[in-house]
Amino acid sequence: MSDEKTSTAQAPFDNPDCDIILRSCDGVNFRVFKLILSLASPMFKVMFTLPQAGLQSDDLSVPVIPMTETSTTMKSLLLLCYPTTNPTFNSLADAKAVLEAARKYDMGGILSRTRDLVMAQFPSADPLELYILSCRFGWQHHAQAAAARTLDIKDLGIPKSECAGLRDITGLDYQRLLIYHHNCGVAAQAVPWSLIWLKPEPSDMYMWTCIREAKRSPLNPSKSTPIQESRVIASWFDEYIVSIRMELLARPCESTLYESESYDRAVGKAVTCSECLPNAVVHMTKFRSLVAAEVKRAVGNVRLKAD
Repeated sequence: MSDEKTSTAQAPFDNPDCDIILRSCDGVNFRVFKLILSLASPMFKVMFTLPQAGLQSDDLSVPVIPMTETSTTMKSLLLLCYPTTNPTFNSLADAKAVLEAARKYDMGGILSRTRDLVMAQFPSADPLELYILSCRFGWQHHAQAAAARTLDIKDLGIPKSECAGLRDITGLDYQRLLIYHHNCGVAAQAVPWSLIWLKPEPSDMYMWTCIREAKRSPLNPSKSTPIQESRVIASWFDEYIVSIRMELLARPCESTLYESESYDRAVGKAVTCSECLPNAVVHMTKFRSLVAAEVKRAVGNVRLKAD
């Protein structure tokens, strides 16, 4: 018997009638039953059929199998095997350790349950971390959802700090995320440029009809293309379109529109124009909402490349 200091895990892993003990790397004994673990893991099933002579044993002569996992990981892993309450993970790192153990011991069902628990317990976790975790374990649907949340990260491809988790995925996985982010940016910035989707234009929302400040609109860039009637863009609106397109390319999400300083600048200039003043705020509020909805739709059509 080893002289190392050990302790016994809390219920339900303290049963004196157990027929096997799993000892974590930090010295905690989990008194469990072979049948339960055999049903959860083909690897354990085979392990229990092998001669166990020479393994450590406790005072009751119950075979002890030393494990490489910590007691925190073992507790969560075993709770998922038992018909009892699901574990609560303290962090994504803890959840990842359980996932790695479940994969190591070929616990397909436990992997699926742990995946669902991770997504339920960490809905607001860092999207890049969730993307990395999803790629590592082949959760394509969740990788797509996490990638969509990374759109809130401005200039994703410009390093801001080291992300240690990236060592867990391939360069191809990360490149696909960057390509996805860029493609979403291209789709998002096209929305306020063409405004084709806005046709027919709402009759009460003409931000580009200020004659006093009229100039040729980027919506009609060709000199050979006649501008119908006298509906040309107001300079403040033109500046807003240019600015918001650049912002959406770097951060292609609805939040960009609602957090943009260029919006406040545009409205501030609009109210200094006697022709724009009466309706500028109402019209721009409506326009921003419509653009946000269209950006959401356009970006939603972009897919993360999968194997």
